[in-house]
Amino acid sequence: MNKFFMLSAAALLGTTAPALADDQSKSHSIHFFSANGNSYCDGMSFQKSGKHMAVGLHLNEDCAGTNGQVSGTVNKTQYTLNESVSAFETVAYDIYKPIRNGGAWDLWVCISGTTCFMINQGFYEKGFPAEHRTGVATTAKVAELVAARRAARTSHSR
Repeated sequence: MNKFFMLSAAALLGTTAPALADDQSKSHSIHFFSANGNSYCDGMSFQKSGKHMAVGLHLNEDCAGTNGQVSGTVNKTQYTLNESVSAFETVAYDIYKPIRNGGAWDLWVCISGTTCFMINQGFYEKGFPAEHRTGVATTAKVAELVAARRAARTSHSR
């Protein structure tokens, strides 16, 4: 009789999926809003791809329906998802946990991998962004601010 119970228990345990696998496959989709509540045209879809790694898409990144690939890290407090915008610049989104309506996000720009500064922030709502064919993306001012910063640096070095 004991042998029967042990074999039954072994069979049940062998069919149970690990809890970590379920957590890793949980995908999130969010829509960005500015700090004062204005809706941006873009958002993110992302998930864990390992214990501390994450991958996803920057949805509607140019307000014309284009999606860009993002990857980064995840820890107990946030996802940090990176996207290359040029050969010398990357942007990093910090998306704070728990993933819920009204959660916070920050957008950082890094130039040549050495100088990083926060350029935008706001809150997010769960769900996909609206497919605006016009509008403002969270990264819309990145090139403008980077150019202004470079110009200021050049004028100070003379």
